Amino acid sequence: MSSATPTPLASLPPAFARRAFGVALAFLVVVAGLGTLLRWQTPWQGAGFHYGFFLHAHSHVAFLGWVFNAFFALAWVHFIPTEHHRGYAWLFAVWQGSVLGMLVAFPVQGYGAVSIAFSALHMAGSCVFVWRLWRSNLAVPIARGTLRVALVFLVVSGLGPLSLGPLAAAGLRDTPAYALSVYFYLHAQYNGWFLFFLQAVLLQSAVRRGLAVDEHDARRALVWLTAGTILTFAQSTLWLAPSAWIHALAGLGGAAQLAGCLFLARSFRGARIRLSGVHRVLVGLAVAAFLFKHVLQAAAAWPGLLELGSHRFIVIAFLHLVFLGVVTPALFAWALALGWLPEGRLTHLGLTLFLAGAAATELLLVAVPFGLPAEFPLTSSLLGAATAMTTGAIALLAAYVFGRKAE
Repeated sequence: MSSATPTPLASLPPAFARRAFGVALAFLVVVAGLGTLLRWQTPWQGAGFHYGFFLHAHSHVAFLGWVFNAFFALAWVHFIPTEHHRGYAWLFAVWQGSVLGMLVAFPVQGYGAVSIAFSALHMAGSCVFVWRLWRSNLAVPIARGTLRVALVFLVVSGLGPLSLGPLAAAGLRDTPAYALSVYFYLHAQYNGWFLFFLQAVLLQSAVRRGLAVDEHDARRALVWLTAGTILTFAQSTLWLAPSAWIHALAGLGGAAQLAGCLFLARSFRGARIRLSGVHRVLVGLAVAAFLFKHVLQAAAAWPGLLELGSHRFIVIAFLHLVFLGVVTPALFAWALALGWLPEGRLTHLGLTLFLAGAAATELLLVAVPFGLPAEFPLTSSLLGAATAMTTGAIALLAAYVFGRKAE
């Protein structure tokens, strides 16, 4: 069992973290609004509207404006030493300028000089963040390894975007190498940085609250999940009909991740975690989506499922499963637990609308490959789901603002 001395969460400075989460929540509204605009433009694309450019803005703000900022807020509370706060506050300001720059530049020029410059600035700031947090952090022993794995995946993910420019300059934009660079970035972010950071926060919080976490099983989980995440990048290459040994690596990666999930669950078998109300729903949703994600990856290497798994709508649904099913509900749960979002009707309304819209989007995307009736209004249904998520995000931001004024 972990022997680290619990540290009360109340002793850590939460004020700046709450403001950082508020910024992240504002960007979530922007992300949802861009998603709604993209759904609306699908059938009624106006003159001068470049769908791909706005899609780049949507994805970058989602990754860097919502998730990265919210993760930084959690890192401020759980991992960043108090004496280093000033340096991190400057980094946070640089990141916001970068995200705002990308939000303006991508819809205008796509991957152009200005948008790439702002993206590179954010990436440089992220590397400074990783370097500082690696050298000095408050992580308890059971969480430190998981945190460092997350940070490695964050840095390594940048190799994908960095390779796009040289590949395009070499005339390879329409080749598998270009697509694989994008897939590498998505894989290292979704399966690496996102999920390992959340696990590190979970372990850190559990120890600080004095919960019994089996350190041996937690470390075994880290080994298996890390190995599985590395190996399952092979699944991103299966559409190229690679050699049999690539299929074998993909299958082994999926199996390794399932083993990691088992050990992670075992590490908490002695912890008495009490959740109530909306917290139970959010945590239950995140855990269920986390497990389902790994089951899907374990099954993806089977030859009979390869064509289905390569379907465009299924790929989008899988990415949304992680982003909207695991990461976002987990962040909402932490925000409620830390008092960043107030308990109340407006918060509950926002959560209901957002999660209902997310669930409807997933169901619709998955239904497409299995065949929908020709008369089914798919486009308008997806637009309605996106509108529900946008409305929910606005309600959550309003709850945050009103809750802050009430303090």
